[in-house]
Amino acid sequence: MRLKELAADRSAAGLPDLSLIVLAEDDAAVAAGEQVRRVVARQYLVRLLRAVRTLREDRPDAPEVARALELLDAWDVDEALDRALRPDMTGWIWRGTRPGTDPEALLTRLGRCLDPERPGATAHVGLGARRPAAPVVTTAAGSRAAQLFGWASEGDEDPLDLAPERAREFAATVQRGADALAAVWPEGREMAAIDIQAFAALGGHRGLRPLNFSIHGLRGLVLTSERPAYMLAQTLVHEATHQRFSGILDCVAVVRNPEARHHSPFVDAERPLGHIVHGILSFINDVHVAGRHLEVERDPAERARIQRYLALKTDQLRVAEKNLLEVAEPTEHGARLLAGCRSAIDRLDRG
Repeated sequence: MRLKELAADRSAAGLPDLSLIVLAEDDAAVAAGEQVRRVVARQYLVRLLRAVRTLREDRPDAPEVARALELLDAWDVDEALDRALRPDMTGWIWRGTRPGTDPEALLTRLGRCLDPERPGATAHVGLGARRPAAPVVTTAAGSRAAQLFGWASEGDEDPLDLAPERAREFAATVQRGADALAAVWPEGREMAAIDIQAFAALGGHRGLRPLNFSIHGLRGLVLTSERPAYMLAQTLVHEATHQRFSGILDCVAVVRNPEARHHSPFVDAERPLGHIVHGILSFINDVHVAGRHLEVERDPAERARIQRYLALKTDQLRVAEKNLLEVAEPTEHGARLLAGCRSAIDRLDRG
């Protein structure tokens, strides 16, 4: 893929109306999610090309650089955009664009990113036909996966380095969540397939309480514990939404005063406005899938649990929106995003 091809490609030219990506209830919203992913991928591909070019200037004879350039030259635009947004590649890009990073270390890490995944060494979760099945990241899956696992360990909770059989059990549990999501909200599963590319396992020390998060610099990687299927369905849309919004923030500002802070009811503490928007978007989707599951749940105890959760989170969403609007100075893109949030919260209230 040559630079002039990327420059000529207009399929990733601009973000869609951001009100569409708040809550996917039709094909137009799913298409908007695809467009966001493509725009974000273009941003990362440009950063990848720049970082490799800098390495070529520093280490012109390095085989990793020659190999990277050879692969980039062979990829078409679609393949290049897909590969640039892999969690291991975005992890390398973030490290490759930091000032003062050791070029030799970058070359070693780049070589690992270009290693193929070892066949049969990983478990996978199928999120639909839109994307390849998402692997469960463990050190047993080769040097590329081991490097990504190490970067994932820099987050708030250490992931579990599962043995192959245990990784397959974990994947089967998450797969049940994906299937439960598809059964009640097909568009939600489609959006998860767009934004999630890999999983890492977390321990179950919180029981049924949520234990899941994403790392901004490892795009598409979701870390989660194992829980019942409908709760994992919530996790999938919750984390996919975090991934989507992180990508939007890589491209445009949504408020003109991002340093401003206000109380977030989701964590009962002051947070920057971007964190509050993250919470609003993710819990809109979280609450929506919980409401969809309530329509089919027959167990009285589970119904009562879901109803309590819906009441709590819907109230928190109203408070978070009010707090945000008191201080936020939205940009044009941000105004459309907040309009979509307001409409979605109103619909959840009526539901």
